[in-house]
Amino acid sequence: MKYADKRADLRAQAPLITRKALVITLELLLLASLAFVQTRVKKLAAPQAQATIQVEDIPITKQEIKKQKQAPKIAIPIAAEKEDVPDTVTIDNTELVDTGYVPPPPKEEEAIDFFAVEKKPEIIKKVEPVYPELARQSGTEGAVLLEIVIGKNGSVESARVIQARPKGVFEDAAITAVKQWKFSPAMQRDRPVRVKMQIPIKFTLK
Repeated sequence: MKYADKRADLRAQAPLITRKALVITLELLLLASLAFVQTRVKKLAAPQAQATIQVEDIPITKQEIKKQKQAPKIAIPIAAEKEDVPDTVTIDNTELVDTGYVPPPPKEEEAIDFFAVEKKPEIIKKVEPVYPELARQSGTEGAVLLEIVIGKNGSVESARVIQARPKGVFEDAAITAVKQWKFSPAMQRDRPVRVKMQIPIKFTLK
């Protein structure tokens, strides 16, 4: 049976419809696949996590480099060249120049103990000590033991306190008086010598 209009004929249009349907189906599949891929990519994209890094304090150790001890230097003696020394030495005549040098005085002989000399010194001049006024007013009495050195001419060269009772009252008065005493020189083998002796000085109120 034939139709007047070919477009009314479904059989004639079937291939065209099939092709259109196939094209539409392919387009839908393509769109669906694109949408699936985009959704998949969005789902897989996770938010970026901020990483925190903890730095531990690591003690810094300083390694000391030991200095190598240098080997001691060994001194090698070098033999000095011998100079030719003449057998005879000639000294030119020179004038002596006065440099003003004064030789020190000869040392005095040490004083001999009083008991060791042959002839003991004897008192020629004796000066009484002045009684301290404070001791006189307070009625204080006492004594001083002195060691004196008598020179070769019989004068008292030095005096020092051995003992005083009470201390700090009569010492100065005793030394001042004894230094004015005069003795005959001590003799040893017929010549004057220095001698040391002890003298007690008493202070009493009358």
